[in-house]
Amino acid sequence: MKKAVLASAVFAALVSGSTLAATVYKADGTELKIGGRVEFRGDFNATDKGVEIDGTMKDKTRARLNIQGKTEISEGLTGFARYEDEQAAGDSELTQRYMFAGLDFDGQAISFGAQDMAAVQVSSFTDIGQFTGLQKYLDASADHTTGVVAYRGNFNDALNLQATYKANSEDDADSYGLSAVYKLPMGIKLGAAYSADDKQVSSSSNDDAYQALFGLGYSMDALYLGATYSFGDTGEADNEEFDVIEIAAQYKLTDEAKIQAIYGKTTNKPDGSADVDYDNFVELGGYYSFNANLTSYVAYKINSGDKVTSGTETTRDDEDTIRLGLKYAF
Repeated sequence: MKKAVLASAVFAALVSGSTLAATVYKADGTELKIGGRVEFRGDFNATDKGVEIDGTMKDKTRARLNIQGKTEISEGLTGFARYEDEQAAGDSELTQRYMFAGLDFDGQAISFGAQDMAAVQVSSFTDIGQFTGLQKYLDASADHTTGVVAYRGNFNDALNLQATYKANSEDDADSYGLSAVYKLPMGIKLGAAYSADDKQVSSSSNDDAYQALFGLGYSMDALYLGATYSFGDTGEADNEEFDVIEIAAQYKLTDEAKIQAIYGKTTNKPDGSADVDYDNFVELGGYYSFNANLTSYVAYKINSGDKVTSGTETTRDDEDTIRLGLKYAF
């Protein structure tokens, strides 16, 4: 019985998307589910990077569709797969998010294809808002990354270990990651991850980019608190070090309503130049669920990051952002 629980936990983590995915086929040990979302997102006053909007609203509406399946091969051995695409408003093309298949051996899973790198299980401690996700800083610590071989193992429903390797045929830029999350009985979870990219940044330089990440989470009844901190180097020729911090708090007021307060900051430290705060913000959010399928929200992002330009274009600034959203999940 315990082995079945562990295998289910690993499978759920691998194919997690919409919790409302509908089972369209289930027979003879094989199961197929379809899920997704359609989500209106409108940014007012400024983009999520704090750049003032020309006009009334920047439309960030998106839709996702995922297909996931599993099949029992023998006792203790399960095959699984997941496919997910996203389409942005005004874009006729689909963007691939996940496309992987694998085998689960009693809670020890190996998978191949476009999927999350190992650090994501730690960065998710604070990636709960509209503007979070700062810890996915390198290719080696990003989500839905192509060309990944992954091991994910769950032990006694308390310790989760992950190892990922991304093979890149271009620019000698393979990536790898290792992570561990341990859950304590009193609602505390601890996480640590190490990610690295091999970068060929110039003909005379072959520096490695790396990121060390640490996380702490705490849940008690309606309250959730999370904090993540990382440091590392981008591997660029000017030895650009960085550190990233996210702190998140969420409180569930009722079964339908919850509020959030989040702080995030990303600082790059290039040699010979002043530090640059690419991100420095406070996010305040409120969410209301009409039912299990439909959720509305408003998020206010107070930007204080440094202004960044590329040529004549401003790519980051310090204007505040207001986001309104309405999400239908299925």
